[in-house]
Amino acid sequence: MTTRDLAQRNGRTPIMGHILVALRRQHTVEVITLHSVLQGGRADRLGAAAAWLASLASGRPPPLQCLLYAGPREAERVAALIAAGAFDAVYLDTVRCQTLLRTLRRTLPDLHIVTDFDDLMSRRMTYLRHHRLPLLTGHVGPHFPRWARRLAEGPLARLVTAYEARTLPAAEREVMLASSATVLLSPVERQMLCRHAPADALSKDGPPVVRAIPPGVPLRAEPWGHGHAPLRFVFIGSDRQLQNRTAIDFLLDQWRRLKPATPLHIHGRQTRPLANVPGVRWHGYADDLAQVYRPGSIALVPALVAGGIKTKVAEAWAWGCPVLGNRTAMEGLRAPGYPLTLPEDQWGPYLTQPEAYADLWADAARKGAAFVRRALSPAGFERAWEMALRPKSATRDAPAGAPLVDAEQASG
Repeated sequence: MTTRDLAQRNGRTPIMGHILVALRRQHTVEVITLHSVLQGGRADRLGAAAAWLASLASGRPPPLQCLLYAGPREAERVAALIAAGAFDAVYLDTVRCQTLLRTLRRTLPDLHIVTDFDDLMSRRMTYLRHHRLPLLTGHVGPHFPRWARRLAEGPLARLVTAYEARTLPAAEREVMLASSATVLLSPVERQMLCRHAPADALSKDGPPVVRAIPPGVPLRAEPWGHGHAPLRFVFIGSDRQLQNRTAIDFLLDQWRRLKPATPLHIHGRQTRPLANVPGVRWHGYADDLAQVYRPGSIALVPALVAGGIKTKVAEAWAWGCPVLGNRTAMEGLRAPGYPLTLPEDQWGPYLTQPEAYADLWADAARKGAAFVRRALSPAGFERAWEMALRPKSATRDAPAGAPLVDAEQASG
């Protein structure tokens, strides 16, 4: 089960699919859906509302995204299924499973539970609040009533982001301390989360375990060299995600002002009308990444919203292409000696005179591919998740096929 359709190859879904494939090689994995209150009955909605009012009185209100999955009956239902399954380990998806985690710790206190944060949502919400950026409801949005979605992304956006930025740190800290292990993509955000834990935060097994497990990215093509093919700039991503929307807006502005002769190819499903900008070509969803990252392609990643690891950077490197990115784009992906980590306000010459930097593109492609080979191997990713989900009581001699459960929230 998942919050997303795993058949859609975007956002978090490829990484989640890789986790499932890796675990199923040696274990029995059962997927259980935790429904949101939008899917549940009236009792769950009333129960979540009552819990929220009680939390307001206590001064510890939960984030709204946790409240969406705070139906008490639904949490009890899933906890009962997990108890009946006698699972060795449980995987929870992000901080949104806060209520379910509380229920599991009350009913199954010794269960090995791993919570996958992906990235720190508190950091992202704080960034949105500070920079007065719009709120996008993302993959959950289509399941809201249209009027509620418009309010959340429109008139109430700043209020919602301020509330989430204030409440998420406490929720992340609680979930981290209650989990057997917590996983993030980025080592930078791992350090940030660890700082949330008090010095005396010790369980019977010691301090909280927080791991950074970057995505596993298979190498797809050899790095291309200069003179190999005509140069082209590419960006891939849907504007339903704020980080992609801000990047697309930046790139469109560059092509309007600088008028580069080299075309920009934008791939991904877009929700806004496609801007008619000279030199910009829109392609929609990319069925074949080999066409996106064919030789001569230079990926542009002007990441303006910090958080997690920008998998599109590693993806382009794996296809043998250089990436022109800023520090935010390269966070957690610091390839030694990588020459194209530049502030976005210095990109002008690279966009208007790309042929002058032929040696630099080739060098960046080689160093990016070398980093993927060394630090992002699929085998290393699978080993890291296998160890994260292995209870401390398990031994290396334990028989393969031990059952695991993947309990995540599915938006209604």
